[in-house]
Amino acid sequence: MLVRLPALAPPAGWEERVLARVDRVAPPAAPARRLPARWTWALAAALLLVAAVVILRRPPEERLALRQEVIPAASGRRADSAVVGDRLELRASPGGAAHAELRVYRGERELVLRCPGDRRCRAAGGAIEADLTLTSRGSYRALLLAADAPLGAPAGSLDEDARAARALGGRVDVGLAVDVE
Repeated sequence: MLVRLPALAPPAGWEERVLARVDRVAPPAAPARRLPARWTWALAAALLLVAAVVILRRPPEERLALRQEVIPAASGRRADSAVVGDRLELRASPGGAAHAELRVYRGERELVLRCPGDRRCRAAGGAIEADLTLTSRGSYRALLLAADAPLGAPAGSLDEDARAARALGGRVDVGLAVDVE
C-alpha cells in the first residue's frame, strides 16, 4: 500500500523556518555559574563539621560483658578443673539492651539456668548475677542474650537460642566452657 504513494518533496526553506521557530521558543541557556573556590571550600568545611558533630554526639554502644568464676566447694582443694559440688558464679552486663537473659547449658542442649526468672538469679545495678551449683558432670556454658525486642523462649540448644537472638537484631556473648569432672 505504501508503495503506491507518490514521492513528495518538502517545501523549500522548511529547515530555516523550523530552526527560526525553535530559537524563538527556547532561547539558548546561559552557561552555569560556578561558585568561587573559597565558597566551595567553606561549604565543604561546614559539611565536614556537621558530620563530625553527628558522629561525636552518637553515644557509644555499650558492650556485653560476661564474667564467670568457679568457686571450689572444698577449701584447700587443688584441681585443674571443676568438680561436682563446685559453684559457678556469673555476672552479666547486658550493654544497655532493653531485654536481656543469661542462660546456662550443660552439654550445649540441657538448659540448667535461665535468668531472670530463676531463684538463683538476681538483678544488680543493671547487671544479672547468678550462682549455680554444679551438680552433674559435663561441660557447662553460659550464654548472654541482649536485644531491644523481647527474646523468645529457649529453642532447645545454645546454638539455636543464639541464632534466634541474632535474628531479632540482638547481640550474643558465649562464655568459656566449664568442664566438670
